[in-house]
Amino acid sequence: MPRPKIKVAIISYYSGYVSRGVETFVAELSSRARPGFKVVVYHEKPDQIIMPGKFLNPLAIAFFTLKTLFSLASDPPDILMPLNNNWMSLFSKFFCFFFKTKLILAGFAGIGRIDKLNLWLNPDRFICCTQAQSDWAKTINPKAKLSVIPIGVNTDRFKPEGKKFSLNLKPPVILCVAGPEKYKRIDLAIRAVKQTSASLLVVGHQSESTNQLGKKLLGLRYQNLQIDYQNLDSVYRSADLFTLPSESTEAYGITILEAMASGLPVVVNNDPIRKELTGEAGILINPADLNNYQQALQKALKIKNRSYLRLQALKFSWDRIAGQYQKLWQSLAC
Repeated sequence: MPRPKIKVAIISYYSGYVSRGVETFVAELSSRARPGFKVVVYHEKPDQIIMPGKFLNPLAIAFFTLKTLFSLASDPPDILMPLNNNWMSLFSKFFCFFFKTKLILAGFAGIGRIDKLNLWLNPDRFICCTQAQSDWAKTINPKAKLSVIPIGVNTDRFKPEGKKFSLNLKPPVILCVAGPEKYKRIDLAIRAVKQTSASLLVVGHQSESTNQLGKKLLGLRYQNLQIDYQNLDSVYRSADLFTLPSESTEAYGITILEAMASGLPVVVNNDPIRKELTGEAGILINPADLNNYQQALQKALKIKNRSYLRLQALKFSWDRIAGQYQKLWQSLAC
């Protein structure tokens, strides 16, 4: 008889509705399931989604989690990966206690309270995106079972060759792809670019205060766009440089990998996580030192030979990363 497939259930509330880091991770990983694995993604219906920032959002995710776990009880999966933390992680822990299901929690929230809770729940495996995060996790729960598996980048899609997005900005264009979170520190990028002759394109929803600052300091050299994820690769090809001044607590930086895969020099925060992502290919600085920041931007704009950037990104190709996950699933299911 053929060997039964290993059943993997991924719970991701927003998948199919938004295309942020977690949702992109789910789509890329699940689409690469090899024979021998049955990967099913459980997500809320788009018309039922309640976005973050609203009081009912945590309750909605909790109810969705309970509903999903109840449906799984009749045929429990071998592996359970809940990705929206807090109540979802806690309810999933209880589920796995009563069934022969292995629990995997991922450290996508970054160094802080949420992933401390995930570590204290003692999952069968806690995924660290970087070695730096693994070192931190060991200080929180020395007994935690850890695996270091980076988040991958689709190097077939993000590459220098291909269609470019039409921009209404004077070149050279410095690109920043980020959400509105304060730890992204987009204001530092705005202030640093002001001291250059370049334009700044910020892709992703930003606060009104951030956009006001951009328009005040950069005028027509500033633009904030909301771009569908399907068109994001063409935006990278239209820029000359990528920067992201996030604080050191940010768990990862998939946009950094996307930029390097697209052949863009990157100027990012000098911390252990960004060092792991960029290797020798990135320019690492303290973004709070605006003079040093703007000098690094001007230096990066002069880089001609950029082939080494893509070589660094290829180390994180999704085909390689998916294989690491499948080896983990198999080891836990045996």
